[in-house]
Amino acid sequence: MKELRLGIIGIGGMGSTHAASVLAGNIPRCRLAAVCDTDAKRLAAFDGIPGYTDSKALLASGEVDAVLIATPHYAHTTIGIAALKA
Repeated sequence: MKELRLGIIGIGGMGSTHAASVLAGNIPRCRLAAVCDTDAKRLAAFDGIPGYTDSKALLASGEVDAVLIATPHYAHTTIGIAALKA
């Protein structure tokens, strides 16, 4: 794989920090390919990157090879299982 297309689910405090690191090129061969947050206003900070308000829609999009889940901890299990199934 030449490049990993990463999606970040949850772009609040930690998710936006992870996104900034990827966008800064700190992770070789990794590209921020999509972002997701239930607060659509947060998506505006990622102009030119596909944004979703539903994690299932991101997972079904075909835009990403992997996801980083940065939601509140109680949502990790449900989203993580959906990600593994995708």
